[in-house]
Amino acid sequence: MPDLFPPASVIVPVHDGAATIRTCLDALCALDYPARALEIIVVDNRSTDATRSIVAEYPVRLIDEHGVQSSYAARNRGALAASGSVLAFTDADCVPDRAWLRALVRQLATPGVGGVAGGIEAFEATNTVERYQARRAIRAERAYAHPVMPFAQTANAAYPRALVASLGGFDASIPFGGDLDFSWRMQRETGLRLAFEPAALVRHRHRPTWRGLMALYEKNAIANCLLAQRYAHYARYPEARTLAYCVRELVRSALRGTLRVTRADGGGPDEHWAEAVRYAGEIRGWLRWRSGRVHPPTVATGYPFREAA
Repeated sequence: MPDLFPPASVIVPVHDGAATIRTCLDALCALDYPARALEIIVVDNRSTDATRSIVAEYPVRLIDEHGVQSSYAARNRGALAASGSVLAFTDADCVPDRAWLRALVRQLATPGVGGVAGGIEAFEATNTVERYQARRAIRAERAYAHPVMPFAQTANAAYPRALVASLGGFDASIPFGGDLDFSWRMQRETGLRLAFEPAALVRHRHRPTWRGLMALYEKNAIANCLLAQRYAHYARYPEARTLAYCVRELVRSALRGTLRVTRADGGGPDEHWAEAVRYAGEIRGWLRWRSGRVHPPTVATGYPFREAA
């Protein structure tokens, strides 16, 4: 009979997260999981604000990843330091539900399952930018329904530590898209499947500003280009027709916003402007990639477990 509460390590990478880390840690410290089997690891990734002093107020482990500015390098650092047989990942701007970890662990015990993706909803959605993201961005069910292969976003995912070690951890040599890369490597190299557990819920604090929204989709566009380069069967995102499509949709979205056209997804007409900003971000990211202005982190190897071995 599988252990209902195997030793679990929750890993939270953070860079300048003083504005959100407290609510994240409040939620993690209140998890419905036996304290004897729970370890919470916060990995500081070159924070310059009050993050470290806030984390020091909580009964958690605080370790450093100062060598590489990368959330994936920070997650790897936490995984290497972890003592649990299960590694659960969330972010400093997320607030897990009380039963989050229990639900992930339960699903992970299913035969043939190598990883679990949990549900992600908005922590709050009080303005146009947040409402648009709540409807369209960082939706775990969309990631799980990827047309090529499902993947788990690292805002809410769990894997056995032994499996993470066997795969070498996350590839810290890519700045964005490392969660998809890891999920795909897990499925392709082990034959295990990724499960989706909506009851394992975290609530994500979406970016509240127009600039933040543009930066999100700029990052996503760069990730798409990187992954298309790595996986031949990935979407043909770096092609010139992608730029033409984004320009066309930006113009259409701006026009619909001006005319206050009703949205088919139930959102308000003002969300057309958010969509226009989204496409502006994608165009910026695509142009950065094509112009060679994307510089991945410099690391000795992308796979620290294999390096340690």
